[in-house]
Amino acid sequence: MKTLKAQKSMAAKVMNIGKNKVWFDPDRISEIKEAITKQDIMDLIKDGAISKNPVEGIKRRAGKRHLKRKRKGRRRRSGSIKRTLKIEDYPSRIRKLRAYLKNLRKAKKVTTEQYRKMYNLLKSGVIKTNQQILDYSKQK
Repeated sequence: MKTLKAQKSMAAKVMNIGKNKVWFDPDRISEIKEAITKQDIMDLIKDGAISKNPVEGIKRRAGKRHLKRKRKGRRRRSGSIKRTLKIEDYPSRIRKLRAYLKNLRKAKKVTTEQYRKMYNLLKSGVIKTNQQILDYSKQK
């Protein structure tokens, strides 16, 4: 029994699609077996004995639902929040703030306990400016 491998690859080249997308009409297999040239294949394509399978789309149902929930503000746990980190800015900023905090401690405007608490807040990124340091020291 003759296989249709050559006809399938020829049809794929003619239609400019992959071999898996080529469809042969099961009622006209005998005609397709006899086709040995590209012209024969092109005639069979015109007749409808050979055609291409429809393209299956990618279903976005789950992705759309996911996006909808994210836009509403859901799915905002610590691992899913993406933000850019500017590592190069951190050292210079933290040095300035620590120096300012030390000056406040020397000037007796901040107690040792407050200093230690604010130092850790600086380190964690809660306090980011000199003004915030002053506001925090006035609160306590």
